[in-house]
Amino acid sequence: MSLIYFSPILIIIIFLLVWYFYDNKSQKKQIVKLSKLDTLAIVDQQKTIKEDSSEVQEKDLFFKLIQAGLTKKEYNEGKLVFSLIGLIIGIAAPILFNINIGMIGILVGVLLVIFGGPLYLYIAKSERIEKINNDLGVFLDLINVILESGGGLKNAFFTVSTRANGILDEELLKEIAILEYEMTNYSTKKAYENLKKRVDSEDVAKIVDFLILSEEAGIGVKNIFSTQSDEMRQEKFYKIKGKVNTLNMYLMVIIFIFVLPSLGAFIIFPMMAGKLEFGM
Repeated sequence: MSLIYFSPILIIIIFLLVWYFYDNKSQKKQIVKLSKLDTLAIVDQQKTIKEDSSEVQEKDLFFKLIQAGLTKKEYNEGKLVFSLIGLIIGIAAPILFNINIGMIGILVGVLLVIFGGPLYLYIAKSERIEKINNDLGVFLDLINVILESGGGLKNAFFTVSTRANGILDEELLKEIAILEYEMTNYSTKKAYENLKKRVDSEDVAKIVDFLILSEEAGIGVKNIFSTQSDEMRQEKFYKIKGKVNTLNMYLMVIIFIFVLPSLGAFIIFPMMAGKLEFGM
């Protein structure tokens, strides 16, 4: 009986493994080279997306991989993991639980198999954006220090990208290096717009908009960067304060639900037994 239940699982797992290795082999030349390679690979990949990609779906996938900081191989591996999890949930739930929970498990499993790839992209992209946003304030401070010492904006980007290892996150350093390279080889506005598209972050978009405005109006960016850096620090402070307030609220709820009833029981039960009396 158990063989009848688990033979479909074995067949599906074998099918997924064969599909994965076949897809990995056929798509080997189309791997999006990102964080584990140099920044020039990302620039070349952007050109490939714009010039060589004939299918809209393929073009959209490659650009999403750039935004998520993933290679095609990593994307396929993540999609395979979500598919396996979905299969395990979808097949195990009807066997281990009643029919209602089993149907929910099947539905969850099917959704994970179908939407595992987009879900993995969304998670990876969100993590990458969070890493970049966390260090943006420090990045702006470093740029301001170089600008105040007499350096130019492009030189400031180059200096930070090469000397800020260990201070800024690798994802942000990579984007700064790409920006500096594109500012050398393309128009400055185009380099800014590419950065905005690659990261897809509201904070980065705000900085890019100010950079484009300063480029068009011919104004300096030191005061703008200082203001934005202060705003980011204040925003981070308020987020931490909000988390602390939420934690305090949870602690109060725990006290009211668990601690106070325990103290009440410690006093009331002896009184009910006649072993504890109050009075003159």
